[in-house]
Amino acid sequence: MQPMTMRLALAFLLVLIGALQGEAQVIPARLVSETLLEADRFVAADELGNLFYIQDQVIYRKSGARIFSFSNVDLGEISEVDASNPFKILLFYKDFNSVIILDNNLNELSERLDFTAETQFNNVLFVGNSSQNNIWLYADDNKLHLYNYQELAEEVQTQALTFYQEDFKALGIASTFKNVWIHSVNEVLRFNEYGNFVESYALENVERVFPFHKGLICFKKGEFEYRTADQGRPIDLNHKGKIENISVSGSSLFIYDGTKVFQYELRL
Repeated sequence: MQPMTMRLALAFLLVLIGALQGEAQVIPARLVSETLLEADRFVAADELGNLFYIQDQVIYRKSGARIFSFSNVDLGEISEVDASNPFKILLFYKDFNSVIILDNNLNELSERLDFTAETQFNNVLFVGNSSQNNIWLYADDNKLHLYNYQELAEEVQTQALTFYQEDFKALGIASTFKNVWIHSVNEVLRFNEYGNFVESYALENVERVFPFHKGLICFKKGEFEYRTADQGRPIDLNHKGKIENISVSGSSLFIYDGTKVFQYELRL
């Protein structure tokens, strides 16, 4: 084979390998179930496959044919629900600066946590689960706080987030037992369970983030991407309907379109 021909063949082979590698980076999503759900708001699915939704300011947990419920009419609207730990469910009532913690049958695990009365956090903006008896709080002091809800005491607080990233404006937090992420439109900061800063990396016009394996699933403009600090991988999700709310649990991505909850299995 002539040298020029060999070089052309090698170049073609490299392009082909690159294309195959690029295709391998796409994460496939397989539809595994569709569940009819009448709700004002679908809020979460947990790792056990339970669905959490709100109807007339009452939160429900649908577990197969069984349905559990909880309400606190004095606190009004539930702002956020964190069901990442199915045995420690957080209900955040932003208007009353309060959290109620429930067990897996939606019974109260603790008294109402009124942060205005019990702490110096007069304006909590986001909450997230953590290990043991701790929860994460992000308040208007622009810091993350690890708070022990049984001792009613702060365990850890970070520096102001502008210490790690100038002009950082938080949009939300996501957490696991070991990590907490707080994100802006174009940046995410990760801290470990002790409140130590681990890393930051750039995002692009992200609306929401969800912990998944060793990174995050990022949602923006109807599309999903799996992100770590060193790479991004698009998720091949062929969902044509509306997206009213999203939840990620285990290896599944859940989408509520206002009528049904669609469960997609993701494979890294």
